[in-house]
Amino acid sequence: MSNATTKMVYSYRILWLSGVLLGPLLLAAIAVQGQEPASPVFQNHKTKEWTNLDNITFSFDCKRRSVGFYADMEYNCQIFHMCDEEGNRIPHLCANETSFNQEYRICDWDYNFNCTESPKWFYLNELTYATDPPDEDDEDY
Repeated sequence: MSNATTKMVYSYRILWLSGVLLGPLLLAAIAVQGQEPASPVFQNHKTKEWTNLDNITFSFDCKRRSVGFYADMEYNCQIFHMCDEEGNRIPHLCANETSFNQEYRICDWDYNFNCTESPKWFYLNELTYATDPPDEDDEDY
């Protein structure tokens, strides 16, 4: 093979290799450009993130509350508290992009519930975590 033919073969190989390597990248870029933006529902829940947790103070009080979990509306339900038998408060933080759904007592997407309605579900703690002492005549205990 002549020197000119060898250079031409290498040129074609480089061109072919460039197409193989860059082609998928070009197709991916075109595909991304053609995508529609996320629906507003999914865009809304991505804006809530805890970036600064310094000096959080709580006005939420567990005194005179039943044992259970309670949304803290002061923090837009992103924080919830577990109240124990002694009236102690144990705060918990929902993961980024979620808040405490009082009805189901889970961290959930904001669009699934209304935080301001949380107090109407507080009574569920009384039903779920209530314990009655056993009868003194109960032999199984």
